[in-house]
Amino acid sequence: MSQSWYPEDLAVSPLGTPGTYEFMRTVFAERQHFSYAEFGVYRADTAKTVCALFPNATLHLFDFHQAVEKARAKLSGHENRIYYYGNTDKYNDSYNWSLLKLIESNNGQAMFDYCFLDGAHTAAVDALTFFLCDRLLRVGGYMDFDDYTWTLRGSSLDPARAPAISEQYTDEQIDTAQVKLIVDQIVRRDPRYQEIVRDKVFRKIAA
Repeated sequence: MSQSWYPEDLAVSPLGTPGTYEFMRTVFAERQHFSYAEFGVYRADTAKTVCALFPNATLHLFDFHQAVEKARAKLSGHENRIYYYGNTDKYNDSYNWSLLKLIESNNGQAMFDYCFLDGAHTAAVDALTFFLCDRLLRVGGYMDFDDYTWTLRGSSLDPARAPAISEQYTDEQIDTAQVKLIVDQIVRRDPRYQEIVRDKVFRKIAA
C-alpha cells in the first residue's frame, strides 16, 4: 500500500513530547552516556531536545524513510551519535523489521537504556514493538509509551480524514485506545516492569 493516503500534517506539538524529555532529566545526568531509542520520529522535535539536553547520549531513531531523512537534516550537527533506521511505506513493513535486524546484528544483546514508543499507536505494530524493545532494553532501562488514551477516531488518522483507515481497521479498532490496550494487557501484567509515571513510563527491573 502506498503512503499517499497518509496525512501530510499530523496534530503534534512543535515542542515534541515534553513529558518524555522532562522525565528523562530526572533519571539521567546531563553529561551521562546512555542509549535512547525513539519510534515514530516525525519532525524530530523530541529527538532534537534530547540531543540538546544530553550531549553524550547516543540516539537510535526509527520511522519511515521520509521522516528519517527530514530528521537527519534537522539533526545534522549530531551525526556522530545518531543512528537512523528507515522503513518503506509498504503495508507490512515497519520499524519492527529494523528492530529485528538490530537484534540480529547485536547478537541479541541489550543495548538501549530508554525506549520512547510514539509510532503507529496500534496493537498490530506496537504490541510486537514492545516485545522487541524488551529484548534490547537493559535492566534498569525505561519503556515510555505516548498517547495512552489516543484513538484513531478523532485523530489526524480519523477515517473521515484518511478513508484508507476504514479499510485497514475494524470500527472496534478505530474506536479503541490501542496504546492503553498494550499497556494494560501486556506491560502491566509483566512483573519485570515497574510503573514509574502513570500510564506512560515503566522501568525494567529484571531480565
